[in-house]
Amino acid sequence: MNIIITAGGTSERIDDVRTITNSSTGRLGFAIGTALTEKYGERIEKIYYLHGLRAAYPVHAKVQPVAIGGVLDLQRELQRLLASEKIDAVVHAMAVSDYLVHEVTTLDRIRGTEDPENRADLSGNKISSEIDDLVIHMRKSPKVISKIKTWNPAVKLVGFKLLSNVPHEELIDVGYRLLQKNGCDFVLANDLAEIGKDYHRGYLIHKDRTYDTMETNEEIAEMIAERILATA
Repeated sequence: MNIIITAGGTSERIDDVRTITNSSTGRLGFAIGTALTEKYGERIEKIYYLHGLRAAYPVHAKVQPVAIGGVLDLQRELQRLLASEKIDAVVHAMAVSDYLVHEVTTLDRIRGTEDPENRADLSGNKISSEIDDLVIHMRKSPKVISKIKTWNPAVKLVGFKLLSNVPHEELIDVGYRLLQKNGCDFVLANDLAEIGKDYHRGYLIHKDRTYDTMETNEEIAEMIAERILATA
């Protein structure tokens, strides 16, 4: 099997030295890649591991790491791989930014009160740190998960949904809607309130709305590996 795993967080560039990102560590994607190579290595031909710039990747002969910057980088690389390679499954664990940086300006410029003799210089590779009222205008990013099945309808797709401190049934409902909307074969639903240093409760939702319950990253990783290989 050839598998794509996405892990870590995307980073949207403000200038050449600053980005907006999220707190994803990529630990779960790392655990999934490790489970696949260590337990099912004989069935794996290659894992294309698309990872955020600060996320680690499994070091293994069958793992090809691909560093990803922003959402558009992720979209471009996923589309390329799904069009050019025989991919059997996509485990889309990456925390993808909901917004892209559209432009950088200042509050005075927006209000039309900027002094024309003392205009903020927003040009160059690094925006000046002397600007007092910097404004970052963002726009909605594309939903990459919604495109995966259009690029390759036959691929097995695992999506992920993280919420924070919601009732259990709501978590399952939201995860299942994600599955239906994007043609996923499975969705891992988890709640930030059930994630800690030594535990990570997750619910792997199936197409019939049943789900497996796991208590650690390792259990989640092993279950996802087992499910995608069983349905291959």
